[in-house]
Amino acid sequence: MFVALRLITLPQAQILQRDAQLAELRLGAAALKGVASSWIAPALDGVAINAGHIVWRMVFATEREAMAIRQDPAWGRAIAPLLAVTEVTSVGYRVTRSAVRLAGPGIWRALIFRVMPEGFPAHAHAIEAGLMMMPKYVSSIRSWALSPVALVEGPKAFTHVWEQEFDDVSGLTGEYMTHPIHWGVVDSWFDAECPNYMVDPQLIQVAVEIDRTIMGSATAPAA
Repeated sequence: MFVALRLITLPQAQILQRDAQLAELRLGAAALKGVASSWIAPALDGVAINAGHIVWRMVFATEREAMAIRQDPAWGRAIAPLLAVTEVTSVGYRVTRSAVRLAGPGIWRALIFRVMPEGFPAHAHAIEAGLMMMPKYVSSIRSWALSPVALVEGPKAFTHVWEQEFDDVSGLTGEYMTHPIHWGVVDSWFDAECPNYMVDPQLIQVAVEIDRTIMGSATAPAA
């Protein structure tokens, strides 16, 4: 399963028309071929860091299909004109480590970050191990995936995408953020005042409301 995640920042003059932009993107996405699933939603402002205004998470069976999507005539007709006036940060990644539980409404969140070059390979492995410990201790995480980034368009050469789903936003802002495994272990790689600091401070945190699990099966219905 290969994911193409796009974070779309609208020009100032179009922010108030975000709902109309969402509707047009969803309509255009429905005409694309080779997409296993597509989720387009507004970014939640309260938890967003460098996230833009619209989140578009597309799932493909293969990386080749993800890379070919821009050659689809429907992309040129319906998607390209909409994105031409926006700023888009995108990452493509093969989901390699995950545990997904099918569930109903909730919150999907992704942390997109870059381990600095001097952190490879030892620090990168330690960060990955620390993140994958979190679901064992943080009960509010109902699904998760940690994936290396294969393709990037944007301001940084991001290296990782850390995704989770929660029943509600308090699962992220509450137990996840305040649990000792977060502030006592994982956060040390992200905090410039800690000796383990090894993650570029220009990271992205994005979350959206979902009406069902959007991780996992590549055959999930599009939204």
